[in-house]
Amino acid sequence: MKSKIRVALEIIFCVLILGFLISRIHIRETIDIIRNIDPYWMSLGIIINIFTFILTAYSLKVLFDSIKYISFMEWMRFYLMSFSMGLILPGRAGDLSIIYFAKQKGFDIGASTALTIIDKLITLTIFGIIAALGIFTIFNVLELYLGLLFAIFCILGSIFIFTSLGRKIIKKIIGKYADSFQGFYKTSKDLISNHRDKVFINIIITLFRPLGNALLVIIIFRAMGIDVPLFYAILINAITLIVSLIPLTPNGLGIREGVGTLLFSTIGIATEATVAMYVIILILYYITGIVGTTIYLSTKKN
Repeated sequence: MKSKIRVALEIIFCVLILGFLISRIHIRETIDIIRNIDPYWMSLGIIINIFTFILTAYSLKVLFDSIKYISFMEWMRFYLMSFSMGLILPGRAGDLSIIYFAKQKGFDIGASTALTIIDKLITLTIFGIIAALGIFTIFNVLELYLGLLFAIFCILGSIFIFTSLGRKIIKKIIGKYADSFQGFYKTSKDLISNHRDKVFINIIITLFRPLGNALLVIIIFRAMGIDVPLFYAILINAITLIVSLIPLTPNGLGIREGVGTLLFSTIGIATEATVAMYVIILILYYITGIVGTTIYLSTKKN
């Protein structure tokens, strides 16, 4: 019952935020901007999006390889489906769905959870630092501070899970399900002690992700005939990612677009253009989700 209420509240918040955003723009102008997109730059944006997506998938795969090697094509099959679920599941629950799919390849829940949390911890740390740079140098918005505080809370919470006290508390909370997470601490300790090269690869790739995400934003704006400085694109992208972690809407939908629109307006980008940019990115994401679901379901029996 509580879960249904939470989902309903998240949908309501999402509708309210998107409704407010739509009320602040000229819809016809936004549609005209999308219609007049330069196909050359848009094609380049699609390539950048695919390349960044593959790199992100590999950065998590390399951590899972510390336990058992999976071919990259097989991993992409699971990762695409996990990404698809992340587009529709409440909050950020979709980010953890890879744990379920990894189980099909023999990974126990505890090990998969540890590897996934370590990957998210690295991502939060890198994007959180960049977001803090943006907040404390050029921006001053209350919602952004709340998002940053939430990101810090997530980082500290993730670190706490790996402590002896944290493990004891978690065991008491999950009760009879604790046996399913037996490999959690052992996996995290083994990864950090014996597979630092894989952790290093993950960190290096994650450092490039803000650049890849920012390039996608810049290229889409360029397809509209608008130039956006790389520095601002990196900062705003990092901030919107951190703020979207606030579990108010499904996958941060609406929060990310609302805050991003506000921030781009501070550097002179028209609201309609920013909304058009986010609409295009959402279309790219959902096309990826549909393709991922199709590939997974079509190859599931095999």
